[in-house]
Amino acid sequence: MFITSDSIDTLNHIHKVTNLQIRRFEKRDTDSIIQLANDYALFDGPINEEDLKVTHAFPEGFIVAEEDANIMGFAFGYFRDIPTAVLETWGVSKVATIELLVINPRYGKQGIGTLLLESLIEIFKQSGADMIGLTCPVKADQARHLYEKAGFKISAYHMRKRLD
Repeated sequence: MFITSDSIDTLNHIHKVTNLQIRRFEKRDTDSIIQLANDYALFDGPINEEDLKVTHAFPEGFIVAEEDANIMGFAFGYFRDIPTAVLETWGVSKVATIELLVINPRYGKQGIGTLLLESLIEIFKQSGADMIGLTCPVKADQARHLYEKAGFKISAYHMRKRLD
């Protein structure tokens, strides 16, 4: 496990989360993950089990926060194929992407998002990443605050224009 027991003990002490476990995603988690994602993530449409197939490319990067068999949140990331010239421009060699981090709002403000993010960052570090990117929806103020607190900086704006 990438999280130390001290980290979880500290979280438990501060936030009354008594049996929190950060672990790799398992097939039995699928329905809970899909439900959480569809209820609380900001997508352009619902996701289904087929959408989770992308996680097979880097299963180590698909983790869940669970307490007493109840999934409270999850995070997923993977490695991107970046052209060598771009890597050289950025001064890095291996880039990871955080695709999704979702916490059930009932468990918000308990440090679970931070623990999932720190866990995923550590997994990426141990796998050789020297840069992590992500996209955060404009409406996701709490998520943006979490990422900024963890040291992420805005490097671009994703923009859309509807053509009618």
